[in-house]
Amino acid sequence: MMHASNDPAPRHFVNEPVELRPERTPRQIFAESRNLSETGMLVVSEDPRPPGTVLRFKFYQFGGWAEVVWRRQSEEGPLLGLRFVEMSPEDRAQLRRLLSRSGPY
Repeated sequence: MMHASNDPAPRHFVNEPVELRPERTPRQIFAESRNLSETGMLVVSEDPRPPGTVLRFKFYQFGGWAEVVWRRQSEEGPLLGLRFVEMSPEDRAQLRRLLSRSGPY
């Protein structure tokens, strides 16, 4: 299980589609990432969920569970700040590989 630390993790620019699914529902929410770190990500979502909501997320490279920490409106649409709460060791390794290839935010 991954936990966010008090220190902000370096963010990397990542503009990738991501699939979100609220706990205990089959409904898919499509979103697009804007930045990514080892502890979480920022996404633009078509269906924003309130803070405290736990979502299953899936990139094509990796997936896991994240909690909505905050929600804001932007010119692009609703933004969600997500904190990773659970990820397998394999998915975490994939995340690190992706971050090593992306530019700083």
